Amino acid sequence: NAFDRRTDLDASLNAGNIIGGASARVRLEVGPGTLTSVTAWRFWDWKPQNDRDFLGLSIVRRSQNPSQQDQYQQEIRFDGSSGDFDYVAGLFAFHQRIDTQGTEEQGANASRWTLTGALAANPAVLDGLVARNTQWLTNTSAALFGQVSWKVTEALTLQPGLRINYDEKEGYYLRRVFDGQGAPVLFGQTDPVKVAQRSVYAPQQSAPRFSDWNLSYDLTASYRFTGHILGYATYAKAFKTGGINQNGLPTDAAGNPILAAGTIRPEDVNHLEAGLKTRFPGLDAIVNLALFRTEIRDYQATVTNGQLGVLRGYLANAGRVRSQGAEIDASIAPTAFFSAYVNAAWTDARYVRFVDAPCPPELSGGISAAAGQAPSAPGTPGGISPANCDISGSRLPGVSEWAFTYGVETRRPAALFGRQGEVYLGLDGSWRSDFSSNASPSAYTNVKAYGLVGLRAGFRAEEGLEVFAWVRNALDAEYYEFLAVGPGNTGLIAGQPGDPRTVGLTLRLSR
Repeated sequence: NAFDRRTDLDASLNAGNIIGGASARVRLEVGPGTLTSVTAWRFWDWKPQNDRDFLGLSIVRRSQNPSQQDQYQQEIRFDGSSGDFDYVAGLFAFHQRIDTQGTEEQGANASRWTLTGALAANPAVLDGLVARNTQWLTNTSAALFGQVSWKVTEALTLQPGLRINYDEKEGYYLRRVFDGQGAPVLFGQTDPVKVAQRSVYAPQQSAPRFSDWNLSYDLTASYRFTGHILGYATYAKAFKTGGINQNGLPTDAAGNPILAAGTIRPEDVNHLEAGLKTRFPGLDAIVNLALFRTEIRDYQATVTNGQLGVLRGYLANAGRVRSQGAEIDASIAPTAFFSAYVNAAWTDARYVRFVDAPCPPELSGGISAAAGQAPSAPGTPGGISPANCDISGSRLPGVSEWAFTYGVETRRPAALFGRQGEVYLGLDGSWRSDFSSNASPSAYTNVKAYGLVGLRAGFRAEEGLEVFAWVRNALDAEYYEFLAVGPGNTGLIAGQPGDPRTVGLTLRLSR
């Protein structure tokens, strides 16, 4: 029971992080506008250790990818006004490098749980089998952008925008494999033990590279019907940059990496949105409504390949997806001592076309179908599994059809530590319907609907001080943030339980 919050592991765990950086912003008044420069540097040193099988059994006893990241960012923009026009234009540049040194190692129980036949009874076949990975990635992006806001009349405003973007990503990946005695595992070795070891960790080398130009633009028209009602409509042609896969590519029948899977095409996005923003001054209330539809070609989905020799999930392009829905948010503060809000969203997000997706675990586990072979019925011992599945029409992962948030707060004037302010008591809640958390929907990775309630009570000074106690997940609801298919197997489902009831105290001081 995951909600007992007990573990039974046979390997050490670590999630060490060192994160830091610096940034500087310079603003200069130049002629009719303002010139702004933003320079930033960030670094991240990650030192993980994991028991990859999540069990007391020694199957995958070590899995770790220590990484070191440096990234630099520079933006220069000029904004100003002239008559009925407001405008901004600028340049953006970004560079990132990540170096990773990976290790994944099989344990004493791996043969029994991974192999079949006589080799499964010999622990020495996989015990100590280790994959050592060396990889690096560089990511460079540059853009030229601009936006204009034209006040056509007192009521009508048009706001077009344009961005030209260039992205370049380059990587290198080398995986070397050694058996428990330190001897290398190589292609061309025909000994059954070596073949079995290579089916779990196969040597691999790739050097993927991606570069592309993209043009994105949008146009928003807003119209103020009255002083308290604003309508708007937006069309946006956008993109999500392409990229590369490195950490273990799927392989062909000969065990060679499928290099075409090393790069991911950019997403091509068409987005339409329209809505109303309204205010009711007498009640200090706001009601906003939005309708939207987004169509994406070459949608980037995180998939998990069923091959044992693939260490991780990877990105793949689905043909087309569509997301549409409606959102409403409202707030009211009829008195100085009470306020409330509620937000609701309905979202219908589906694959329009994804015909070659990896199959969910209930359709995996058998021999992969060869050309012309018909898959067996699910669950057939020694049967044939489909090589891939058509999941067109299925829901996108991570998206609930319905989602709600709400909250209330009551306040009263008070004094604390000689400071004037107010005491308050608040409640915040949320609820979301069930959702799939795997790219290929599965009965085993569907997260059930859940709701959360939080409480807070404290004192808020007019300036400089706030102290409050809070309770998150006050009803101690049991829920998963996600469920995922473990890579390289057809039985392990890994999940992240949500936080239990948590109590805390927060003190804020400012000058």
